[in-house]
Amino acid sequence: MSKSSSGSAASLLPCDVRRDGDRLFDVAMWCLGQDVRCPDGNVLLRHGLVREARPPGVEGQSAYQGRLLDGGRLTLWGFGALCESCGGAIFVPRDGFVPRWVEDAHGTAFRVEDVGVRRDAATGPERRVARAGLARLADWLAEYEAWVARDVGLAWRRECLAARRKASPIPAEELSTAWRRLAVRVRATDAVMQHHAAPMTGA
Repeated sequence: MSKSSSGSAASLLPCDVRRDGDRLFDVAMWCLGQDVRCPDGNVLLRHGLVREARPPGVEGQSAYQGRLLDGGRLTLWGFGALCESCGGAIFVPRDGFVPRWVEDAHGTAFRVEDVGVRRDAATGPERRVARAGLARLADWLAEYEAWVARDVGLAWRRECLAARRKASPIPAEELSTAWRRLAVRVRATDAVMQHHAAPMTGA
């Protein structure tokens, strides 16, 4: 990661939130990949996401599209997630958990370079939108994991985690709660940032 990207990440999220989010998102992306290949049928499709299949002869990965809880659009690939919500679009790469602002986002892309022009969120309003998008992604993943545990079964999610090369930092039964807590932490970060940015009055 470049120094400028690292500095931007620090202005978006505290190091501990980014670190915990990175670990949790790595687990989530692994589980989503396993869900696609579930022997009982593609779990993402069962949950209502729509698959945009990679056309023959086109490099890249298929996209899965669904709705965020606020009505925004979520697109998932093996290389990351695109959240189009709150008047902006952010891309969260599989590695790093650093949301990037996306100009002219393309949810029907099949390669990361085709998602759109990605850059750091440059202004206060853009950083607020980036954090809001990240919190909504965490909300969606919390709801999704709760649904998996309830409708697919914890046995399946435990099987997914057991297949990882490294042990999951979170047990299957706590994934939904962990995402809810992360959403709260991201929103708390936004509240703190806005408080520090507010002008002094009444002095």
